[in-house]
Amino acid sequence: MGLSDVLEEYGRGVGAWLDQCKRQTAAVQRLQKAVAAGKLRDLEKLRLAARAAADAASQRAGDCEPLEFDAAAYLSRDGGFLPELQRAADEAGVRLFERDGTIFCYPVLVRAEPELAAVRIDKNLESSIRPEALAAILKKLQSREPKSQPERFIETLYEAYELVRAHRRIREHIDLSLARIYRVLTLLPGANRDYTPLDFIRDVYILDASDTEETRKGYRMSLTASTVSRERSAPIYRFVTREGIEKDYAGIKFTPPAPALDLES
Repeated sequence: MGLSDVLEEYGRGVGAWLDQCKRQTAAVQRLQKAVAAGKLRDLEKLRLAARAAADAASQRAGDCEPLEFDAAAYLSRDGGFLPELQRAADEAGVRLFERDGTIFCYPVLVRAEPELAAVRIDKNLESSIRPEALAAILKKLQSREPKSQPERFIETLYEAYELVRAHRRIREHIDLSLARIYRVLTLLPGANRDYTPLDFIRDVYILDASDTEETRKGYRMSLTASTVSRERSAPIYRFVTREGIEKDYAGIKFTPPAPALDLES
């Protein structure tokens, strides 16, 4: 039985308890009104009715046992979480794709946190793991524009590119490994925990999919999918696009603007 079915059944018991609590509240309110109106002959009958409603609510409370469900096993790689979420997402019109434990739901990344009985959407911990509820959250997030701003990110990449070039004393504007760029962006202690390689390559993809190709200084960016020629061991980053297509990124290059023509010579 999946989580949705378990919660559906458990919810019926909670609903019955809530309904009885409403009846209890209504019975007490009738008693209160009789007191306010001074209807002495009705007080005992209404008091007994309120007590009976309270006893029934107490019985419903006792019937509501703790929910027994292994959330850690459910959220594990071999659990039922992903198939259920995929079905709920399909019904909600949400496109998502799983690769190596990460759910790509453009523009966000979702990772299960079994030990916390939660999922992490980008950096935010989300405790709503019922597939239908989570699919609704993802649908709302998918309708928004990405947080990454291509115009700012290309400037950040260019600055990191220039730092790598200066550090390695490379005069030419050549393809450099994106892994080196990522290391520059995460130099501060613990920065790579807050900004993972997947977060980085997601921002690269959003930039690549945008119309932004040049820096403010006119340097044109190009991204390569193959291993950088001077760094045969450079890693290749893989991202799953909004269409579910795997796209590889390995290197980056900024080409200087063409020198202005000297019209006076």
